Amino acid sequence: GKKQSMRNGMSEYRIQQLESIGFGWVCEKKISPTWKVMYENLKQYKSEYGDTNVPLKYAGNPQLGKWVSTQRSWYKHFRAGKTGLTCNYRIYKDRIQKLESMGFQWVRVRATKNK
Repeated sequence: GKKQSMRNGMSEYRIQQLESIGFGWVCEKKISPTWKVMYENLKQYKSEYGDTNVPLKYAGNPQLGKWVSTQRSWYKHFRAGKTGLTCNYRIYKDRIQKLESMGFQWVRVRATKNK
């Protein structure tokens, strides 16, 4: 109902309609530089180990393991429609595409090799 749409922001259709007439999303400029740094760290991890399954307590970069876990957590919220503001929706969608383009797995896979 109305309460649901107010909480979750706009539908993808409405977002696409606004973008089709050149509407800009000011809040996209607030993408955290930390996210970009951690994303680059994940790319380095993948080039070294061949996957994106960073252990939660990864000795080589403890923050990366926590960050990967956080990405999976907010992905669950995104899939459930709990993104809040429309600008968050756009940011999440962009991040999901970036992660998926490198083969990121949204379900945690236990490491079988020593990392």
